[in-house]
Amino acid sequence: MRVTVETVLSTADVGQFHPAYEAGFDAPRTRAAARHLLTEDEFNTEMTDPRIKKSDKSEMTAATLAERPDLAAQVPGLLESRWPAFLLAGRAAHGINLPELLLSHPGHQVLLINGDNDLIGAALSVPLPGEAYPTGWDGAIRAAADNTEGRTDQVCALSITVAPEATRKGLAGRLVQALKQSATQAGARRLILPVRPTRKADYPLTTMPAYLNWRTEHGEMFDPWLRLHARHGAELVGITDPATTFTGTVAEWEKWLDMPLPQSGEYVIPGGLAPLTVNLAADEGVYTESGVWMRYRL
Repeated sequence: MRVTVETVLSTADVGQFHPAYEAGFDAPRTRAAARHLLTEDEFNTEMTDPRIKKSDKSEMTAATLAERPDLAAQVPGLLESRWPAFLLAGRAAHGINLPELLLSHPGHQVLLINGDNDLIGAALSVPLPGEAYPTGWDGAIRAAADNTEGRTDQVCALSITVAPEATRKGLAGRLVQALKQSATQAGARRLILPVRPTRKADYPLTTMPAYLNWRTEHGEMFDPWLRLHARHGAELVGITDPATTFTGTVAEWEKWLDMPLPQSGEYVIPGGLAPLTVNLAADEGVYTESGVWMRYRL
């Protein structure tokens, strides 16, 4: 998929765009006190002048890691820019070398690249056999590692990440669509996601079932990430608990969180959907969170 921005249109092509321009801006023409629309001659002049910027969006390209293996080195930095450190550095319960697993399925890793050839988004996924839902994020990774035959009955998205400087531009939705397309091309019948609700971290003491019942004033799901998937056609399947578990020593947790943990007990932590449990005697911190299964039929 490639989207380009043209800085100049030929005189032969420009004529087809003015009627659409007039239709799109019909309201200002009929309601404004002053004239806001360009005449056809003015419109044609601007469209054929390369000095006049036509859009503020640079060229975007979606490609798989199989197509752009040179960008693999940029993926860790992208993830570090958006995800809590403990989700990347902690010892995950799945016990699988995740980078190695993802690299073994390059066609399932979708990348979004800007016109400067920088990675600004990534949707990481793995192929799974059968139609059963694994036990959350950890279970999906274990099932993918056990999928030695490489069956792709369904694809499980593990994360969808957009660079901080590229948020609020609709790119997350573009990655979702690209991931659906990639899964379809691989022969999957559905795309499943153990979604990590983005605003749940603001309410770590609220249970996931209670949080999932919250609605906006318009009756939509309260969480913006769940809401985005629903708008793109995903169905809510249910809660997966636990979705993932991470452990580390007390010193490691203090480093990841940049905060002291002076006694045993539960702590509300930055970026956590649930509290962290610390046991000083065992020199261990255990973090477990639930997630929400959603499904796209392909």
